Amino acid sequence: MHGEGRAATEIGKSICVSAVITLAAVLLFALFVKVFSLGQSVILPFNQVIKSVSVFAGCFLCIRGARPVWKGMASGAGTAVLTYFLFAAIAGEISFGWGTVLDFAFGAAAGGISGAIAALVRKK
Repeated sequence: MHGEGRAATEIGKSICVSAVITLAAVLLFALFVKVFSLGQSVILPFNQVIKSVSVFAGCFLCIRGARPVWKGMASGAGTAVLTYFLFAAIAGEISFGWGTVLDFAFGAAAGGISGAIAALVRKK
């Protein structure tokens, strides 16, 4: 039971770190969009980059030990869900569709890859 609690703690910390980085980066990016009048076609891809980098940072800083890919996947999916609801609360509306499901799946995939990379980097 002790190992499961530790894994849950690592995943929770990773989700929190990733969500804070995502919020800060999106706010900074919104400032750039406002100042430089960037087009709509730039926003969605850059938001995915922000989420991926944030999930990687959370996994790299918080996930240790066995099963880093599974922990990373849980962290990435959890981050996607948490940031979805945070941004929905900020916007004042929730719109759920296939794009949202794909965003959650993308978060899980990014987390799994990030967990694997973080584990490989730590071994060296």
